Formats: sequence, structure tokens, C-alpha cells
Amino acid sequence: MQSDSASVHEDLGLLLWVVNSIFIALATLAVIARFVARRLKSLALAADDWAIFIALLLDWVLYSLFVACRGYGLGRRREVVPEANIPVFLELLYYFQIFYILAPPTVKLSLLLLYRRIFVSSRFLIIVYVVGAAVSVWVTIMAFLAIFNCKPISAFWTGQGQCIPFKQFAIGYAIVNIITDLAVWLMPIPSMWKLQLPTAQKIALTLIFVLGLIDCGAALVRLLSSMLVLGNWDVTHDYARGFMWSIIEVSLAIVCTCLPTMRAILKVIFSRSFARALGFSSLTPRRHSSSKGGWVRASQYKELQGPWKVRPDAENQHHSHATTGIEPQDVASTAREIRVLEEVRVELQHIKAPPTPAP
Repeated sequence: MQSDSASVHEDLGLLLWVVNSIFIALATLAVIARFVARRLKSLALAADDWAIFIALLLDWVLYSLFVACRGYGLGRRREVVPEANIPVFLELLYYFQIFYILAPPTVKLSLLLLYRRIFVSSRFLIIVYVVGAAVSVWVTIMAFLAIFNCKPISAFWTGQGQCIPFKQFAIGYAIVNIITDLAVWLMPIPSMWKLQLPTAQKIALTLIFVLGLIDCGAALVRLLSSMLVLGNWDVTHDYARGFMWSIIEVSLAIVCTCLPTMRAILKVIFSRSFARALGFSSLTPRRHSSSKGGWVRASQYKELQGPWKVRPDAENQHHSHATTGIEPQDVASTAREIRVLEEVRVELQHIKAPPTPAP
């Protein structure tokens, strides 16, 4: 009897508050560090940076809805939650699932925009555009179904109307989400190894993208937990971990997406020797010491690519698949980035011997 009483009064509130707050903070710090890294390298914010910022805003909307749902019984057993709270809780759940559907694809689009910016291989860019179009069409359809999954819409929280089976809808979305995660995170690795970079640096960059599989793991855990509880009567308690894993998944995706663009921050955090061992320092052009001035950074310098480009026809070349990034048509623009700091003129002359003084 005591065990039954303890189960009824079980509350997951502390777990939800701690875990969700930690991961939303990590995502926020990652985006701030990404923007700071761009600032340190004197680079303007690109489309992928703004996309990840939108993803962070969606993550904060999810966190805000979690806070609101917590006030209406999230984490507690339904037996101890006032029945008047349940319709409000379900209405908040309705908005939560809409914003969750939008968040992971936004992170994927940010990553694809980053690929478009740092890779120049025409074949790889075609894949990027195709995957980006597929993700855009998929999220549009799923968002439409999430908004209009009940007729009328209020039937989602009132139960008076007809609705698409929520469990099948959620599981179907999660499966496609995991598949596209794997595709987007692993697709740049073959092209990465075609760059003319040190092996240690290739390994370091590959590991950064492989870390995206952690996001896939969080999505898989969320899928498995959803399959076990979706459709249960005790929605306030059984759906609590689904809320938590949704925020964990989106936050981890944001953190992993920001890692490839944070080399400038990593070089500050790690010692120079450790950064050089990982290959972080060799991507950035070296500044030659001079008492008169410094080297001028090109305005279009890319984070990962550095001064290398992958040619579209690289597969047919006998040597490396990468060439230097200065093309013949770029010579004029490159010349404008070189400042002559000092001109030294050297002339060779014959030196005549001085006349011998008379005795």
C-alpha cells in the first residue's frame, strides 16, 4: 500500500528541470561561441549561422513550453493533477509537437548551408541541394499535418472530433528524422578526405562530424521511449521523458552543428601544441612576422576549407584531389590583398681599388 502511495506521488520535476536547463544552456553557449569565432576571424555571418540561430530560438520555445507544461502537471501522476489542468496540458502539448517538428530540420538545413559554403565540388553540391530540397519538402508536409491533425483543431485537447493517430504520426516522423540525420552528418566525410590536408587534421575534422551521431542517438532514444508510452492515459507522467529527450536532441544537434565552425575558439582553449596535434592550427594561413605590418586575410576565407578547393574533376587526376585555392581568374583579386611593406634596391658595382700613394 505504501509503495502504491509512493508511486502515485512520484514526481520527475527535478530531473526535468536539471537536464533540460543544462542542455538548453549548452546549446546557447555553442551558438554564442560560433558567433564569437566568426567575429575573431573578421567574417560576416552567413546563412548557416542565421539558420542555427533560428534553431536555437525554436529550442528556447520548446523549453518555454516545457516550463508551461510543468505548471500544469508535467512529471506528476495524472491521479494527483487536477482534471481541469489536463485540457490545458494537452493544448500546450499540441504546440510543443509543432515546434519540435520544425526544430531538427532547421538544424539540418543549417548544416547543409555550411556544406554549400565550404565545399566547391559540383557533384557534392548537387547532393547537398537534393538533400536540402527533400528536407524542406518533408518538414513542410509534417508541419502541415501537425497543425491540422485534428478536425477541428481543438479536438487535439478536447477529444471532441477526429484526429490522425498521434502515435503512428510521431513514430513515422521520428524514423525519417533519424535517417536524414545519418545522411546529413555522414555525407561530407568522403569529400573531407579528398582535401590536401595532414592526416591528423583529416581525422580531427572527421571526428567532429562523427560527433553528430550523438544527436542521432538522442533521437533514437526519444523514438524508443515514445513507442512505449504514446497513447497512454497518464499523459502528464508518461510523456515527461519525451519532453526531456526532445530538448536534449535539438540541443545536442545545435552543439554538434556549431563545432566545425569553432576552431578559433578551440585554438584559444587548447594549447598551441595540442591544437597543432589535432590539426586545428594548420588550416589557418600563417602570419609572417614583420616589423612593418602584417598579412591581410582574404574576406572569403572558409573555416574548414582554408586555402584548398576540391575540383569537380578531381577523380580523374593522378595526383591529389585538392589544389590551391588561387585560380588564374583570382590572380588580380589576390594581388590586391598583398601590401608591399618595404622596397629594397640592390645594385652590384665593381669597386675600384684606391690609388697607391706616391712614395
